[in-house]
Amino acid sequence: MKTAVLNKGKEQKYLNQYPLVDEEDIYEHSHLEDGDIFHIVTDDGRYIATAYVGRQHKGLGWVLSYDAEEEINQEFFEALFEEALDYRQYYFDIDGTNAFRLFNAEGDGVGGLTIDYYDRHLLIQWYSKGIYTFRTDILEAVQAVFPYTSIFEKTRFKDSEVSSGFVTGEAPEFPIVIEENFTFYNVDLDDGPMTGIFLDQKEVRKKLRDVYAPDRSVLNLFSYTGAFSVIAAQTAAETTSVDLANRSRGLTEENFGVNGIDPKTQYIYVMDTFDFYHYAARHNKAYDTIVIDPPSFARNKKKVFTVQKDYHKLIEEALPVLNDGGTLILSTNSSALTSKAFKNMIKRTLDAQDVDFEILEAMGLPKDFKTHPHYKPSKYLKVVFVRVSEKVEEVIIEEDYYGD
Repeated sequence: MKTAVLNKGKEQKYLNQYPLVDEEDIYEHSHLEDGDIFHIVTDDGRYIATAYVGRQHKGLGWVLSYDAEEEINQEFFEALFEEALDYRQYYFDIDGTNAFRLFNAEGDGVGGLTIDYYDRHLLIQWYSKGIYTFRTDILEAVQAVFPYTSIFEKTRFKDSEVSSGFVTGEAPEFPIVIEENFTFYNVDLDDGPMTGIFLDQKEVRKKLRDVYAPDRSVLNLFSYTGAFSVIAAQTAAETTSVDLANRSRGLTEENFGVNGIDPKTQYIYVMDTFDFYHYAARHNKAYDTIVIDPPSFARNKKKVFTVQKDYHKLIEEALPVLNDGGTLILSTNSSALTSKAFKNMIKRTLDAQDVDFEILEAMGLPKDFKTHPHYKPSKYLKVVFVRVSEKVEEVIIEEDYYGD
C-alpha cells in the first residue's frame, strides 16, 4: 500500500473528516498515479485515512475510508450504494417525480462519481481519470444494487477516449420523457455533456411555479431547454425564454409540447442575455419575475463571462426591465462562491443601484443531492429570491399656519 505523508499541522483537517486531499497538504506525492489507493499518514507514521488519486479541482484525490484494513473493491462500493439507495427511498415513493440523483460524489462517500436516475435509466458520470480506473468494480456494484432498465455513462475529465455512451441494459430511443413535480421534460443521456435538465434545480422550479409565477410575466434567462419556463407556464400569465444557443429554441418548444402547451403562446428568443436586456428596454418590455441562472463560465465572440467577476452586471441590467415590486430569482452553481459571498454581492449591487429590496428566501440543493458536512464546496447551489422596488422619495409638506 502506498502512503502519503501529511505536512506538519495538517493532521486535524483530515481527522475532522475533510474529504478532499489537497496537494499542498502532502509532503511528497510524485509517486502517486491516477487510481492509486494510498494511506494518509502523519510524519510519525500514524494512519489517518485511505484515499484514492483522482485529480479534480485543486485536489490530489478523495478520502474513501477511515479503516486501514478496509478493502476498496466491489463490495465496498455496493455497501455505499445500498446506503445511498435507502437514503433516497422517498423519491421512489412519491407521485409526479421519476428523475433524481441516486449517488452524489463526496456527499455519499466517493468524490468524483455521480449517478442519476431518469425513470429507470441510469447515468454514471466520472469526473477524473482516477475514479474511472475503478469502473469495473463500480459498474458491477451499480448493477447489483440499483434498479435499472439501462445504464449510460459520461466522462467529465480531459483526455478521455470515451465522452459518453451506452453501457448495458435495454437502450431506449432518445429523447425519453421524464417527470418532475408533475411536469414533463425531454432527456437525452447520450448527446454531449448535458442531458436536457439540471436535476439539482427541481425544488427551485417548483417554488417558481407555486409562488413566483402565478399570474405574472416571467423572464427566464440562460434558459437552455426552457425547464423554468415550462413549469412556470402552468401558472404564469406569460413566459419569455432567452438563450444564446441556436438549438435552445427547438428544445424549449419540444418541452412545451410534451406538457400540452402550444409554444406559440410563449416567447422564445435566441439572443445574448445582455443584448436581450437592451432589446427589451427599447421595446418597453418589463417582467414581474426574472430568473437569472448563468453558467459559472461562458465565452462567446463578444465577451467572456465569469460568475465571480460579472454576475453583478446581470443584476444591474435586469433592473430596467423588472416591474416595480418584481422578483429576481438569482442562482449560481459556482462552488468557488460561498453563500455568504453571493448574498453580499447581491446586496452591494442593489445598494449601489439605489433601490429598495428585500431578500425573501434562499434555497440550496435538494435532499437527493446529499452534501458533505465537512466540505463546503459540496453545497455548490445557491438561489436567492429578491423583491425589488423603486425608492419612494419622502415628501415633506410644509403647512402654512395662520393666526386667528
